This record gives sequence, C-alpha cells and structure tokens, in this order.
Amino acid sequence: MSDRFYSTITGIVKGQQLSISGISRELAKHGYSCHRLIITGYLRALEDLGYVKREDLPPSKVYTALHGRKDIYELISEKLEDVDREKRLRVAVYLLTKLLDRPCFKQELKMLAIPNPHSDHAVRTLSGEGLEEIRSDIRRIDIPRGDPAYEIVEGESPPEEAVEILVEMLRERLNLEGLKIAQKRLGDVR
Repeated sequence: MSDRFYSTITGIVKGQQLSISGISRELAKHGYSCHRLIITGYLRALEDLGYVKREDLPPSKVYTALHGRKDIYELISEKLEDVDREKRLRVAVYLLTKLLDRPCFKQELKMLAIPNPHSDHAVRTLSGEGLEEIRSDIRRIDIPRGDPAYEIVEGESPPEEAVEILVEMLRERLNLEGLKIAQKRLGDVR
C-alpha cells in the first residue's frame, strides 16, 4: 500500500472512532475500493505498530488514530504558532524546502495555516511545467493541478526562527538524555 493510502486511512480515523464498514465507506469517497479483509489486515498491522487503537464495541470493532505520531506538517504548524505573522511564510517555506529538498506548494502552506501565501523579497513564486514532475512525485498528499510553488530567493540567509524550530524538532525526536547538562550556560557552572 502506498504512503497516500496510509495518510488517507489515518486521516479518516483521526479524532473519531469508526468501524471497518465506516472506514470502507470513507475510503470509497477517497477513491479506494478495498475488500474489508484487506482493510482489517492493514488496520491490525497499524495497531501492531502503535499507530491506531482498536476497541471492541459489540457487535463491531472500532478504530481510532493514536495521537503519538505527527506528520511533518503538524510538527511545523505547531512550531509556527510562536513565530510572528509577518515572518511565518518565510520560515515555513524555508523549513519545507530544506527538509523536503524541493519547492513547497500552496497546498502544503495551507496545511501550515498559511492560506494566502504571497511573494516578497525573500520568497518567490514558481510556476510552469517543471513543477508537474515534482507534483507527480509527491505521493502522501494531493497537490492540486496548477498549484503554485514557493522557494526562498537565492542568497537569502536562513530565518533565525527556522533554525530554532529545526533544533527544537531534533531535540524532541532524539533521545539526548545523559548528553545535556542541567545548566543552560557554561557561565552558570562556574
């Protein structure tokens, strides 16, 4: 199964409890026609990996997504809440383009609560046929056809807030216990 199927099925059960029948109906709305046994097996595998939780509510079993695993868009969106509004677009574009090693699309910026991106001295808009190849390579999310893309203008230095967000995200993901000291500064130790 593809990354897009994973994103679709976890998106369906996020924040709600659904039976196999309910999940099957929702998948059909997204263009997937799968037998219930396949859906059940996939959900059980996700349960074994700790991505979904199954509960017995006779006569059904219902599934819901566990909140422990966030995608890159949720992680960045949370961090952007602390960034000044006028700097958010630049920081978001920088983070996405550096992490994904490609221009970011308007749809992705919408997922970060930036609904109306616009070019400025540090961010430029891209369009054209070259983006179609990039768009077709993205499998986890749907990027609308003709959606503009954005990138940081060449020569612009990274926004300080973006570097801070990257460091925070790394610290949250890595186990640094036993490597960090309690004091923040060397001067505090003396």
